[in-house]
Amino acid sequence: MLADAKVDAIAWNGTSASWLGINRDRSLCEAITARTGVPATTSTLACIDAARALGAKRVGLVSPYTDDVQRRIAGVWAGEGIVPHAERHLGLRDNFSFGEVEPATIADMIRSVVADGADAVVILCTNLDGAGLALSLERELNIAVLDSVAVTLWRILGLAGGDNTVLERWGRIFQTVPVIN
Repeated sequence: MLADAKVDAIAWNGTSASWLGINRDRSLCEAITARTGVPATTSTLACIDAARALGAKRVGLVSPYTDDVQRRIAGVWAGEGIVPHAERHLGLRDNFSFGEVEPATIADMIRSVVADGADAVVILCTNLDGAGLALSLERELNIAVLDSVAVTLWRILGLAGGDNTVLERWGRIFQTVPVIN
């Protein structure tokens, strides 16, 4: 039905493939494109693309998830060539509680992984309120802060042929042109 609106691209704004396996999202995108003729992406694929586009070598991973989920994310991302250098997570289990995490808590987690040597930070959860923190923390810490919702927008704009630079106030990634495969 989204394709009926004559959209230029479609995004699934979810991160579960980060722990369930990236091929789930690749298959989803292939199915969407096959059915609609429209390119597709997901939040997980966008985060990985963004880290690669920036040439990040020591990615810090910030999430609300539990220990077991965070470990699985590290393994899945390592399989994509992005081994988390440092991580912080909150041990939360339900999506509603993810949305209640205060921005100050997220900012402290970001500062912590940067103190551990991360050269870019991924806020991995589409229900964490991290997008508004990116620019100020990038300026403070001199690293890229990649919020999963914001980078999904970055990637979808690239797929649709849009101008990412109009959103530079949302972080460095919007100064970077996505590689479209």
